[in-house]
Amino acid sequence: MPVKRSIDDYSEGEDTTYDTKRARRQSARTRRKSGISCDSSFPSPTSSDTTPGFQTRSDCSAARQSLREDSEESSDSEIIFVEAPVLVKKGKTVEKHFSDSITISGKTLHPTVAFDTFWRFAAERKAIDDRRRAGLPAPWTKDIIMQKYFFCNTFRVLDKGCQFLIKEVIEKGSQDPEEVVFRVILFNTFTKIETWELLDRELGPLKWSTYNRAEYRKVLSRAVACGMTLYTGAYIKPAPHFGESTNYANHLCFLETLMDSKLASRLLVAPYMADVYEYIYSFPSMGPFSTYQLMLCLSYTNVLNFNSNDFVISGPGSISGLKKIFGKSMDGHRDDLVFHQDVMRYFVESQDFHFRRLGLEFSGLGPKRLPMDLADIEHTLCEVDKYCRAAHPQLKGKRTNMHRLHQPSSPPKRHPAVLPKAWTHPARRTPRIRPQKVLVLEKRYEIERIADDELVGGVRKFLVYWKGYPASDATWEFESSLVHDAPGAVKDYLSKPNKR
Repeated sequence: MPVKRSIDDYSEGEDTTYDTKRARRQSARTRRKSGISCDSSFPSPTSSDTTPGFQTRSDCSAARQSLREDSEESSDSEIIFVEAPVLVKKGKTVEKHFSDSITISGKTLHPTVAFDTFWRFAAERKAIDDRRRAGLPAPWTKDIIMQKYFFCNTFRVLDKGCQFLIKEVIEKGSQDPEEVVFRVILFNTFTKIETWELLDRELGPLKWSTYNRAEYRKVLSRAVACGMTLYTGAYIKPAPHFGESTNYANHLCFLETLMDSKLASRLLVAPYMADVYEYIYSFPSMGPFSTYQLMLCLSYTNVLNFNSNDFVISGPGSISGLKKIFGKSMDGHRDDLVFHQDVMRYFVESQDFHFRRLGLEFSGLGPKRLPMDLADIEHTLCEVDKYCRAAHPQLKGKRTNMHRLHQPSSPPKRHPAVLPKAWTHPARRTPRIRPQKVLVLEKRYEIERIADDELVGGVRKFLVYWKGYPASDATWEFESSLVHDAPGAVKDYLSKPNKR
């Protein structure tokens, strides 16, 4: 599959389909360039690739009824019927799945039943979104797992929070890079629409040029006192330690730290997406997941213009998904972030073949039917990891429960998806993948205060507290190093009356 193109790379009315022979030639060329190969050399889809006997709606209904009768006779056999179709018994796979070994960067992987489930899930979850946006009534799918449990969209940009971010946060208000970055960081801090609306209603328009921490803290404090939850339940970022008594106040301090670092200016001149990741990660409290999520939000703006397939980072969910998809052949690669990227690139480049192989109609993204990019693959791997807990319980992972139930809104309304205007930026057409793939992840430390000093063998050491880190992370540092790196902090400490 060719690397995903920007929206404006497509002309109106262009036929983006291509025949199987051409697809195989293109896929082979792409794999040779990236070190990715498939032992099967991507055979042409045939009728044998699909599940025999389950081709029509009546066949599916008959199969479902037969399974219900079987399950009544054997209560200890869990039967799951899902769309596409996939037919699974607990501990036993009925359908034929892709079993050819795949060689990526010199490492051979062996797909499990979850490999085909990935493609079926991606196609059906996108179809659900299409039906919902068209105003059709729920449940929008015959897949009983998707009917019961909540799963995010195949394309991250289509999720409710991202759509709000694009329409209400990024593309409304000043388009000055510094102001855009401020709004994105503020929204990303809480990732809750209601919190943004509260701040905008009380203090809007929300601008860095008029930002006042005390006013923001007052509004948020009043909301918490009234019982409002400020953060979304999806993930709550750990609060850095800036001496404030509440998470939200410490997060406001952290927002100021990012803005004071001239983040917008750095993003505009960054040579590679990997450099941006390393820089944002270096700040206190920023972990791999929170750093990547902030980068993706910033990628919807004109401040961070990179090709969508330049960079990806695997999180715990996607790593678990890869383990279920490739089984024991992924053992030993759990912490190999570079290999994870290579595997996800294989998914990007081979997606058209696998959708065709399974006879799936994948609608793609937007009017140009854009394919999944690296971020979408990583995003969907997390969702498939959850889906497999119900569809393929024999594929073990750290988590086994499905907590969030699906609650469809009613009645549905027609609401077409909005894609970021920034995606048409010409800089996004050219891939810029950093030659040095191994990330250099180091935390930055800024002195908050020097609290004490002592003489050890005639050498002075200082007790240093670091901005954004808890008191337990305070360290004793030699005077010689501090005088070199932070002479002002040493001078301020020694100027105190009791140190004269």
